[in-house]
Amino acid sequence: MTALRLRIADELPPAMATLPAQQLATVLGGPTLFDLRKAGEPPLFVSVLVHGNEPSGWDALRLLRDELERASVLVFVGNVEAAGVGRRALPGRPDFNRVWEGGDSAEAAVAEQVVAYVRAAAPRLAVDIHNNTGRNPPYAVVFRRDRPTLATARAFARRALLATQPAGVQTRRFAEFCTSVTVEVGMPDDPASTSRALAFLRRLLTDAPMPAAAVAASADDANGLALYETVARVTVSDDVVVVPDMQSFNFRTAPAGRTLATGGRLTAWTADGDCVSDRYFAVKGRATELTRPVAIGMYTADVAAARSDCLCYLLKAVPDTCPTPAAS
Repeated sequence: MTALRLRIADELPPAMATLPAQQLATVLGGPTLFDLRKAGEPPLFVSVLVHGNEPSGWDALRLLRDELERASVLVFVGNVEAAGVGRRALPGRPDFNRVWEGGDSAEAAVAEQVVAYVRAAAPRLAVDIHNNTGRNPPYAVVFRRDRPTLATARAFARRALLATQPAGVQTRRFAEFCTSVTVEVGMPDDPASTSRALAFLRRLLTDAPMPAAAVAASADDANGLALYETVARVTVSDDVVVVPDMQSFNFRTAPAGRTLATGGRLTAWTADGDCVSDRYFAVKGRATELTRPVAIGMYTADVAAARSDCLCYLLKAVPDTCPTPAAS
C-alpha cells in the first residue's frame, strides 16, 4: 500500500464513463476530491466509495459527467484501493466510514482534510452514497431531525434511520455544518441500486434549491417519512451462523421467538457502550432468540460483514418526524 494522501483535482477523469471502480486506484492513485465549484453557487457535496465494495454511487456518477461539469459540486471518491480488490476496507486498515471524528490513522488524516476543505466551501447539502450488505428497502440515514434534513431524506426514500451509532461516520461529522444525509441505495450487485443513486443525484443536480428552500414554504415536505431510531447495535463472535430469512424483517418488526442467529455469541450495545442483550434476546440451545417484538435494520446475511461490523441494528419508530420549529 502506498502512503495514503488526499489528491485534489479540478477536472473529472477523461475516461470516466468507461472507468469502473476497480480501476480507480490506478488512475487516481488514492482518495480524491474533485472541486467543480462555480463562483457564487454553494456546492453540492457528494461522496462515493467510502466503502470500497459499494460501487453504485460511482457507477451513477459515471453516467452524470455532463451534469456534474455544469453544476457547482464537490465530489469525494474515497477508498479506491479497497475498491480495486472489492473489499469494504483493506485488511488491517480502518473502516473509512469510522474515521471522520478523529483518530491517528492515515484515513483519519485524509478525512480531516476533506472536512476542512468542504466546510470552507459552505456546501448547500452533503450526500454520502452507500450500498447495503443485506437486503433492505431503500432508506436514508440522518443524524439531525431538522426540516431540511428530513425533507432531503424523504426526497430519496420513504424510510430514514436516525442513527445514534457507530462513531466516526462521515454524515454525522458533516451534519455539524450543513444538511447531511447518507442514502442506502441497495445491494451492490442489483442494477436498481445504481438507478436509485442516479435518479436522486440527477434531481439534486438539476433542481438545485431542492429540498432546503422548499422546506420553508411547506410544513409537509417530510410527511410520509417513516423515521426509525437505532437503540442497539448487535455484534457477533467469529463462530456465528446467520439466518438469511431475518433480512425480510429489515425495517419491520420481528416477533418474539424469532431466531437472530445460531452458534456464537450476540451482544447488543447502546450508543453509550452499555450491554443491553438481556433486554432483547436469550440463548436457547444454539439459537439466540428475540424475547420481545422489535424492529430490525440492516440485518446482513454476509458473515464477514457481520463479523467485521455488526449483524444488525435494533430500532424503534420515531412518531414525530417533523418537530415544529421554535418560535423566533
